Amino acid sequence: MRIPIPIVVGISLLAVASLWWLRTRDMDFLTPKGVIKPLPDFMTDPAGNPASSEPVLGAEFASSDTPTPSPAPDKPDLDLGDLESSPGLTEYSEYAAKGAGYLVSLATELELQGHWNRSLLAWERVLDSCHPSPQERKTAENAIVRIRPTLTHWNIDPGGDIPLLLQLGNPRRASDNFKQSAQEAADFLRGASDHTLLIEARITTSRSRNTATGAPISISFSGSGKGEPQPRSMMPGNDEVEHYRLLILSNSYQLVRQELANLDGIVPPLTSNHPGNPKLDFQRQVTRLHWLRFAESLNRSAPAGN
Repeated sequence: MRIPIPIVVGISLLAVASLWWLRTRDMDFLTPKGVIKPLPDFMTDPAGNPASSEPVLGAEFASSDTPTPSPAPDKPDLDLGDLESSPGLTEYSEYAAKGAGYLVSLATELELQGHWNRSLLAWERVLDSCHPSPQERKTAENAIVRIRPTLTHWNIDPGGDIPLLLQLGNPRRASDNFKQSAQEAADFLRGASDHTLLIEARITTSRSRNTATGAPISISFSGSGKGEPQPRSMMPGNDEVEHYRLLILSNSYQLVRQELANLDGIVPPLTSNHPGNPKLDFQRQVTRLHWLRFAESLNRSAPAGN
């Protein structure tokens, strides 16, 4: 059966008209490419009001909430010293007038660059050449405890050790435990000085047979100097090695502080922060320059004419 031609033509026109109406009637084929037509009024001003020159509310919030980045603070002009030369124990002492903050920055920069020996010296200057804040002191102490065990001893030649005597006056015959504790304390103090000092324990006993059982034991340091050592007294509570060692090291720390407090040009260690473990006081507060000044003071000759 053949479909009449008028019907075919009508259906074709209807299909074309439907396609144009649904897909292409709103397309603009006359405006040149690249020209942006303005948006209709209902999209730009839904309330029908004229355009406002006030800033957009969201933009105002964004500008007030977003902090303006502040410029990075300038690093202090750090003088790292002659990195090609071998430093001495007094290295960076000349920077004490610039304050502990400067030396903290200097030590940190030296550590970041891998100059561990020099970094340790700068950290030590925070303690023995400045008056740091509690936080600066804690930072320096932690750095010293962290770095120093990783380095070789400052003095690797035993012939270069400065000799000192740790003198213990026992009014009665010294027990084996007391002798052991004295030797262990002397060995620890030598290590605490980074082997810059050779500290030997010397025990003297009274020849009197009438010495009271509870008489105190005297302790002092001496060198080759002509000055009289400043002794302290300690009263043992038992005959245990650990107890003797605690007494000897606690009193040794006080003797070191006492001697350094009488010297000019160096800041002495603080009072003990670890009464139950005096080893920590030596490791965290007594620098190698402290030990050097201590030994030099005990080995100093008496003034002429005295």
